[in-house]
Amino acid sequence: MKIKMIFLLGWLLLPALMTAQNASFEGRVIDGEEVPEVVRATQDESFEDKKVVRWRYQKSTGTKGNSYERYIATMKEKKRPLSNARYAPDGELIYYAEYYGARTIPALLKPDLEKNFPNHRPTGGTHIKLYRTKKEYYRIRLKKGSTVTYVFYNRNGNQVDRNQLPSDAEFN
Repeated sequence: MKIKMIFLLGWLLLPALMTAQNASFEGRVIDGEEVPEVVRATQDESFEDKKVVRWRYQKSTGTKGNSYERYIATMKEKKRPLSNARYAPDGELIYYAEYYGARTIPALLKPDLEKNFPNHRPTGGTHIKLYRTKKEYYRIRLKKGSTVTYVFYNRNGNQVDRNQLPSDAEFN
């Protein structure tokens, strides 16, 4: 019976497996000299008060054949937490993300967190600004025992379903 079931499942899934394309991802740390001049110029102009502590390069191809390249600047500003900015190869600033601790979670979000997640402890978050769509989101990390949950909000403090977030930024 098990063999028949496995054979039937294989037969049903075979067409999907044959038409699926492979997704690929490449990411590595790079020297500042490998970053295009136009990207470095945009970085300097946009975040002159922050020091770049690391550059990364990412290239990926999705399952639908769409591909992109990104240059990521990880930055530090005095005693503030790390932040990062992502750029297209032409220097376009795509998004900026700033990390913060549990004590600095925006007051706008606290009522909803207390109401909807009373037994969870906020441990930090990320404020993400998308430059193409001019949208902003907050990603809040919550802990309940050993379980970690992420909750997403828009700039107005309304909770947003993870599946409704735009694809032009990483919300992992």
